[in-house]
Amino acid sequence: MSEKATEVTQREMIRIIGLFRKQGFKGNYLSFQHVVDEGATYFVVMGDENNGNQGLFKANLLTGEVAFQYMLDEDHVVSSK
Repeated sequence: MSEKATEVTQREMIRIIGLFRKQGFKGNYLSFQHVVDEGATYFVVMGDENNGNQGLFKANLLTGEVAFQYMLDEDHVVSSK
């Protein structure tokens, strides 16, 4: 998989952040990654401002759906490759 295929544009990031805010999510957006072969679907890592916890979410810009995947820790990480 090429890096270009998973690259997220600034415009896409703004739309994703808007989707999260519309659904009441608050926190720091740490990374965005396009899900290859799933159209307008993205993996987003968010961090909690208060306690530093990080979670992986899957967001679909076409359906407006945001789904929590899992909390990130030493056993659950997101690869950038």
